[in-house]
Amino acid sequence: MEAIMTRPAAFTQGDISKLLKGAKAAGMEVRRVVIDRTGRIVADFAGSPDDGTEPNEWDVVFNGQEKRAAKGRH
Repeated sequence: MEAIMTRPAAFTQGDISKLLKGAKAAGMEVRRVVIDRTGRIVADFAGSPDDGTEPNEWDVVFNGQEKRAAKGRH
């Protein structure tokens, strides 16, 4: 029986934690984190100067539902 060799992870949980803690310390809000197959980590920040994208149509729907649901709670 052959041993199957797996490649070690290209990133660790600590790498993600450092990214999130650093962003929080800098007063930035992380909108999403993307990790590709090579282990490259990319973070999108809310309100970043190069953020010229329109909001995702589903984000608009879900945010609207959350606001309506919160109004009925006491």
